Amino acid sequence: MRAPPRTLLREIADRAPQPTAAIFDSRTLQSSPESGARAGYDRAKRRKGSKVHLAVDTLGHLLALLVTPANEQDRAQVAALAEQVQEVTGETVAVAFVDQGCRIFGNYGKPRTQPKKYGPSMHGHWCR
Repeated sequence: MRAPPRTLLREIADRAPQPTAAIFDSRTLQSSPESGARAGYDRAKRRKGSKVHLAVDTLGHLLALLVTPANEQDRAQVAALAEQVQEVTGETVAVAFVDQGCRIFGNYGKPRTQPKKYGPSMHGHWCR
């Protein structure tokens, strides 16, 4: 069986073949008027378009990607993104670093609740 390029690049960088941490983030991409119903309006960014939700390992290698209308909330996509990450990595990811958009945190970046379906423990180090 052939190893995925991400695994080989991690080994070259003297890292374990599978990551134990991931970074979740999103970006709103502006769309053209022809995009129609699949585009949503992101009030925070004041843009109509699509939102790309992605997960990368700590070296920046892509682990998972979701594309939704821009009006979809980041926190609503965390479970699906975490599920994809765990599937791709063989459930080796134990911690995920997220920004304020996920809003599953209490004070000081500690999770309010950690639903089992999310898989990795969520840490909001950039929210402090």
